[in-house]
This record gives sequence, structure tokens and C-alpha cells, in this order.
Amino acid sequence: MKKLLIGLLSLGSLAHANTYLEENVHKLKWNGVEVVWLEDESLPTYNMTVYFAEGALGDQPEKLGETEFMFDQLTSGTDKYSREQLTESLEFNGTQFGSRVTHEFSTFTVSGLMKDAVSTMKTVCHMFTRSQFPAKEIKKTQAMATAGLKSLISKHGDLAKRAFRYESLRGSGYETPTGGTIKSLNKITSLDLQKRLTHFNNDVFKRIYIKGPKTINELKGIFSDQCKWKNATYKYPLKKVTKINETKKIILVSVPNANQAQVQVGKIMTIEEVNSGSDEAKAFASNYLGGGFTSRLIQVLRVEQGLTYSAGAYISEQKNYGRSGLITFTKNETIVELLKSIQSILKSSSTAIDKGHFKLSKNNLIGNYLLGLESTSDFLSNLLIFDHIGRSYEEIYEFTSRVEELKPKDIEKVIGKLFNWNDQTILIVGSPALESILVKAGYEVEVKSPMTYL
Repeated sequence: MKKLLIGLLSLGSLAHANTYLEENVHKLKWNGVEVVWLEDESLPTYNMTVYFAEGALGDQPEKLGETEFMFDQLTSGTDKYSREQLTESLEFNGTQFGSRVTHEFSTFTVSGLMKDAVSTMKTVCHMFTRSQFPAKEIKKTQAMATAGLKSLISKHGDLAKRAFRYESLRGSGYETPTGGTIKSLNKITSLDLQKRLTHFNNDVFKRIYIKGPKTINELKGIFSDQCKWKNATYKYPLKKVTKINETKKIILVSVPNANQAQVQVGKIMTIEEVNSGSDEAKAFASNYLGGGFTSRLIQVLRVEQGLTYSAGAYISEQKNYGRSGLITFTKNETIVELLKSIQSILKSSSTAIDKGHFKLSKNNLIGNYLLGLESTSDFLSNLLIFDHIGRSYEEIYEFTSRVEELKPKDIEKVIGKLFNWNDQTILIVGSPALESILVKAGYEVEVKSPMTYL
């Protein structure tokens, strides 16, 4: 469950949630485009996110990363303004903007002062409708992206995350990073980006989420007349993951001069695993295992055994697939001890959760949930996610009571299913010397070059 709205706390109780929704969340239509407006008169500011029902899965196979590239390069230049002029215009108004591309959907977010909203949105619409993606700018960005990917060889933590995605999701269709690869990025042309943008503008279903005061309605004509967005209906057909990627070998990504081993353990979640079991139990399970200093991983691996400084766990779900996993690191000489300890923690947590720690974790989860109700913008993001996966907004406010009802056996069941040691992909980024250490301990090891993932 992501961060939610602190404004709810001023209502005195989450029991007022339905009233809050009825009074403050409005559903509109602007030129046929769905708009979810979170009315907020507290500050003269606005936050807008445009949801597009297509993401990186729609990239051409040989040009992976083109959707993310397209959104990143919206400020590269239009038929009227240069990159410098576009960014200067947005920065003059104190505008914050950015994009996010997942495999399933994409978003573009803009925020700033309400008095500058009309001017800012005119610039944004100009970028969406008239971007030219100058070849000179594209080549510069491709060179920077190539250099950035190559630098991952010396950034072992980041390399581990990238490589682990490839290995744990291999064969699912979701394994390649949304940003593409060195090879694919350098194949993308200005024409590719223009075609992609035209497709998103004209064909792809979009929904606008806005937080702001009543004057936000001044933007209706801007979107209709200048962005020219209308009731587009295309939604990219999402792949459903129905089986896990089985592997018995530890993947060792060999890098020189590494004095630490970056460790990732986890698996892809099938559509059946995403749809079964409560989201609250999954959130509890990941918090119990690796949600901060009170978690089992930290208490055992760091406090009791001194094997690492940090360790975390996650269960992350999209609409048709998910991921569960653990992230940590250790010294080269303690890699075997670390793996055996992780295996032991997972086994004990799936059969006999400590009652005292269970209560501590429950209080921690609920407390962090309430403290995480930080802004109306975060709440808006939750509405977007709930719409994407097809859940009711009201469920947001049932989280605390549902967590209160959970029993140890509920958490043991989730951990036993999603963190079964035999189902996990294990990937280590570290020294070539780790191969002999792991083999001697009885593990099967497959050594791969970091270039495999770039």
C-alpha cells in the first residue's frame, strides 16, 4: 500500500473516508477524456498527472526503451522552441514535471502554482503536439545514456537490481528494463519518437488526475483546444504471467575489484498469486521480513550475526504480474553464511512467526501507514493505481482495520508461498573469487558478464 493523504487525519478518523471521497473526489469529462479531480482549496497550487494505458510493453522489440526515451525528450525541441527555451519557460513558472514509464502504463506529471497553471499547460500541450525530437539532441542523449549504462559496471548495487530483473522475470515479457539497452537505444531515431508520441496523443486511452482548487477548471479548454486530447480508447493488451522462472543455479555476475557481494533473492509473481490472498497480508509479510530496523532480516542478519548493514524485503504487484524479493549485501568471506541465514529466516517465518515480533510488526506497519499519509498528491497517485488495477477507492481506508484482523498464520502462509526457498532466483554481483567459495559450499553457480545486462 503506497503513501496516502495526511489531510484525512484532520477529519479525526478514517471512518470519515467515504464522506471525504464523496465531497472531494469528482469525476468529470473534458472533451471526452476522463478527469479525476481531487478538490483541495488548502493551497494555491495544483498537481496534475496524465495516465496513459500503454507502457514499455508497446516498444518495438529492437528499439526497447523508446517510450521512456520519448517522454524524457519532450523538452528536446519543437518546431518553434529549442530545449533551452522550453525548459526556461517551465522553470520561470517554478514548474516541476516528469514522467514515469512502467511496462503496463505511463504517466506524465506537472505541478506548480495555480496562478501559472494556464501558462504552464500551454507549454506542456505545445510539447506534446509539436515536439520534433531534433536529431542533434537525440544523439547527445544516446551518448549520455550509453555512458550511464556502462558505468553500472562500477555501481554494483544498481547493476544487481538491473541484472536481477532480467533473471527473475526471464521469459515473462517483463524482464527488460523500461529504459532499454545500449544496443536498442542507439537504434532509436527522431522519427521513431515522433511516431510514438502521435500514437500516445491520438490512440492511447488517457485519464487526467488533478489535485487543486475550483479554478482548476480553467484548464479544461487548454487540454481540449491545445493538447487536442479526445476520447481515445486503445489500451495495450497486457501479458498475464502464469508460471514462474525455475532455476537451481546461483547467478554470479562477475565484476573486478569487488570487496562486497550484492545479493538479490526473489521471484516473479504469477497472475494467480497477484489475485489470491489479501494485499494487507502481503504488505504485512514484506514488512515483517524486511521493513526497517525491527524486521526479521535486520534483527538476525545485522543485529545478531553482523553479516550486513542493511537488508530489505518487498512484495510489489502490477495488474497482471508481481515481484517479491529480498535485497542485501555482505563481505565476500561471509557470503555462504549470509545465504544460509536467509534461508533459515524464510523457513522459520513460514512456519512459526514469533508472537512478540508479530505484534511489533503490526504496530510498525499501521504506524508507518498513518505517518505516510503525507500529501494530497500521494493520495492522487493511489487513486491512479487503484483505477489501473481495477480496485475500489474505498479499499484505501480499509487497510488499517484489515491489518488489525490478521493472524500469524496469515503471514506464515504468504511467506511460505512467495518466499519458498526452492522457488527463488538468487543473483549475486561480486568478485570472481565468489564462484569457488559458493561451489565449495555445494551451490551450483552460473557466471555471467555484466555486459549481458547492458
